[in-house]
Amino acid sequence: MSLRVRLNLLITLLFISLFICSSFYLISNARITVQHEVESTAHLALKLIQIAISPESPEVNESKQLNLLQNLSELDQTRHLYIDIQNPNSTITPVKEFNVLTQSNAPEWFVKLVQPPPTEIRQWFYNPTIAPTGVVIRADPSDEIDETWNEVRSVLILLFVFIFLANILVYIAVGHYLAPIDNILDGLTGIEKGHYQLELPHFRLPELDRISQQFNHMAKVLLDSKAKNSLLTQRSLEIQEEERRHLAQELHDELGQTIAAIKAVAVAISNKKDVDKEHIDASVDTIVEYSDHIYQVAKNMMHRLRPSVLDELGLIKALQNMIDDWNSRQDDIFCHFTFSDIPTDLSESLNINFYRIIQESLTNVLKHSSASKVSISMEKFKLDGVDKISLIIDDDGVGLGENKTMSGLGVPGMKERVEMNNGTFELSSIPNQGIKIEIIVPVINKS
Repeated sequence: MSLRVRLNLLITLLFISLFICSSFYLISNARITVQHEVESTAHLALKLIQIAISPESPEVNESKQLNLLQNLSELDQTRHLYIDIQNPNSTITPVKEFNVLTQSNAPEWFVKLVQPPPTEIRQWFYNPTIAPTGVVIRADPSDEIDETWNEVRSVLILLFVFIFLANILVYIAVGHYLAPIDNILDGLTGIEKGHYQLELPHFRLPELDRISQQFNHMAKVLLDSKAKNSLLTQRSLEIQEEERRHLAQELHDELGQTIAAIKAVAVAISNKKDVDKEHIDASVDTIVEYSDHIYQVAKNMMHRLRPSVLDELGLIKALQNMIDDWNSRQDDIFCHFTFSDIPTDLSESLNINFYRIIQESLTNVLKHSSASKVSISMEKFKLDGVDKISLIIDDDGVGLGENKTMSGLGVPGMKERVEMNNGTFELSSIPNQGIKIEIIVPVINKS
């Protein structure tokens, strides 16, 4: 069921509830009005009879009073009053047949809802001039019910027409204002298919317009992320090829030439007929020297591929060794490293990523910053009940100028490593005041 149908169904139910409550209110008031009107009419007739046979009347004689009582008893056609008058000796007026609601034009259901309890008044009057007189007054509410029905019917018809027209208007208005939802759904479908260049237009409704703006922002972020991912993928492939080329060059230049030299020494020994001990010792020393060189080259290659000190001594010791080695090779810049409460059982992913991020940062500082001091600090802290590690790398170099970007400094790769571990990465820079990198990563221990 669509949103438009659901909204209109809900509004229709509200209108129906309004109609029912209004009908109940009108019928309740109608029942009270009919009852009050019938009772007041009956009591008015009784009051007239009291006045007619009052002993204080200036012209009191039996014939006149009897004649007046007979005239009062003939008020049957006025407001449907039925009056019976009699005395102990004779009936002044014959008892009439009393049928309630025989002439009502209102529907039967309405009559049953508003019909008041039967109204009947009985009273005896005593006068010195005439015999005791009994009066029975009964009221038929047909006229009042008919009048009330005409009024209620008009109001209910007007209310029904209003609700019907309002419901149609609401249906049209809801359909008109919710029409942009189809555009939003089409846009989401396009995003699902990878069409991140899509943009939604501005909508008249503020809520939908905010959704449109957020959608366009999301599409732009996804498009930028796709472009960055493409660059990272391309850069990753370039790095792989560069590493392979470097390894191939080292294998050729270092290992290949050294092995060839060892082979030449061995061939020279075998080709010489008279080999003295001095020559053999010199050849052995040469072979040992070349073997040591091969071992050192292989060790450097293995360290480049994977720092074994991470597995042997842990993250902090590996970082200390790397930073000490870096400081030993620099004369004009010094790196100060501090740490606090860093677990020794961090996951493999955190260890290698922290190591590579700091390694890349030191390389960037050396190449681009012209700094004299670098500060690296790591500490564990608790945030919202979760253990996290903070890494801050700060230098006092030239920073990023207005026209410089971060893309060439290996920052996307570092940010990608942080986001792989559900962390946050922030880089800030002030010209001529250096660059500051702040990283927060949740602690993940070895499983």
